[in-house]
Amino acid sequence: MRSTIFLLATAAAFAATPAFAQDEAKSFTGPRIEATFGYDSTQADGLPTTQDSVHGVRVGGAIGYDLPIGSTFTIGAEAGIGWQVSGSADATIGTTNLRLTTGRDLDASLRLGARVAPSTLLYVKAGYANSQFRLRTTLGGTAGNTVSTVSTNEDGYRLGAGVEQMLGDHLYAKAEYRFSDYGDDVSRHQVLLGAGYRF
Repeated sequence: MRSTIFLLATAAAFAATPAFAQDEAKSFTGPRIEATFGYDSTQADGLPTTQDSVHGVRVGGAIGYDLPIGSTFTIGAEAGIGWQVSGSADATIGTTNLRLTTGRDLDASLRLGARVAPSTLLYVKAGYANSQFRLRTTLGGTAGNTVSTVSTNEDGYRLGAGVEQMLGDHLYAKAEYRFSDYGDDVSRHQVLLGAGYRF
C-alpha cells in the first residue's frame, strides 16, 4: 500500500513539473506594452555644425509579443516609436545659423531571450530603424530673418541587448542598449530604461 501511494505521489510530481515550468515561462510571454526613456546620441561625420553629434533625452514606447521556446528561451517581435525631446547641433556661418535636430524614431525588431532566473530575462534584438533628421537654416539680413527647415528620413539597422525583470504577475522593468547604423558614417547610440505591462 505504501509503495502504491509513493508511486502515485511520484507520478503526480513528474506530471506537475512541466506545468510548473510552463507557468514560469509564461512570465515572459504573450502581448506586452511599455514606456521608455533615456539617453540618445547620433554621431555623423561632416555635419555642417561645430559639433559631430546630437544628443539628449529620448522618450518613447513599444508593443510586442513573445512566445516560449521550451522552459528557458523566448522569441518575439516588437515595434517602437520615440522622440528626442532635447539636444541639437548648432553652427553659425556669417549671418547664417544652422541647427540640426532629430525627429521621430521608429523601429521593428525580432528578439531572442533567455530566462536566467525565475523573474529575470536577458535578451538580444535585431531589426530595422527609420529616423527623421531636421536641419533648420536661419538667414539674417537687413530685412529680417528668413527661416527654412529641411527634413530627411534615414533607414538603417538596429541591434540591441537588455535585461527584463518581472515585478509581479504583469508588471516589469527593463534596461536596454541600442546601436543603429544608417550608413554614410551616421550612427546612433541609445541607453534606455523602461517599465511595461504583460497581458
